[in-house]
Amino acid sequence: CGDITAALCTAAVLNAGYAYWWALFIPAVTNFLWGFLTITLVADPVDVDIITDDVRIRMEKNAAKAAKGEDVDDSGPAPISYAGAFRIPMVAQYAFAFGFFKLTNYVLFFWLPYFLGKHFDPVTANLIAALYSVGMMPGGIIVGFVSDWFGGRRATVIGVFMSCLMVFLGVFSQNSETLGATSLLVMLAIMGILVGGPNNIITSAVAADLASHPSVKGSNKSLGTVTGLINGCGAITASIGLLAVGPLQSTFGWSSVWFFLMGCTAVGTLLMSPKIYSELFPPVEEETDAEVGDV
Repeated sequence: CGDITAALCTAAVLNAGYAYWWALFIPAVTNFLWGFLTITLVADPVDVDIITDDVRIRMEKNAAKAAKGEDVDDSGPAPISYAGAFRIPMVAQYAFAFGFFKLTNYVLFFWLPYFLGKHFDPVTANLIAALYSVGMMPGGIIVGFVSDWFGGRRATVIGVFMSCLMVFLGVFSQNSETLGATSLLVMLAIMGILVGGPNNIITSAVAADLASHPSVKGSNKSLGTVTGLINGCGAITASIGLLAVGPLQSTFGWSSVWFFLMGCTAVGTLLMSPKIYSELFPPVEEETDAEVGDV
């Protein structure tokens, strides 16, 4: 939503003839207000006397401990370290896969207005590019619904979306210079869905799945660490990859940029291949001796 607001704000400022810095000032103020709203959020319902079922159970356990004379520590288990988060199965693969997917997203988001500006006026270029961000909004909803529909096979659904994205990038690499405004609107909206779905789901539902792995021993303080690790590694990988876009475009043309994104998408999908395989072909649990004896 913020991406769309910023793009539309830029288009409106340029169209109205205001100074360019208004296009930076308005999103900055919006971010400040959103940050102020965020810091007012309540971390624990009990802090504002909201008693949920979980809070009631926790209070009853603490009261029972106090009645027995035991020390009451309501802080829960200690949060895991980044090293511990990396040891959770598939966290490292998801972190670097997300980096390649995020690189694709960043290149499309930041470079599309510049690319489209060579064929359209600045206002039209920003509005067309905004369709990519519009597509990202339902992407996460679609991937989440489909993955739940198929029994939580999130990696498989992400792999399918990324494979479809590679097809669109291939078409884009061959026809990006000749596509009209209508074709670009449709293609970018679909590409937004294909990119936004996996990007959103990896940092939300997938991170929650990984943080609930038995290796964290029931600690509910691992979700933030796992999410931050995936986001951080993704941002570092994407920022390094962005350095290649300018030289590629100036040396080999825009087609090389789209082929580069196809390669990044393929690498990210391959990093997830062990998880995809385990979802499609789950290991058969061995029968216990007791079960064999009953047969």
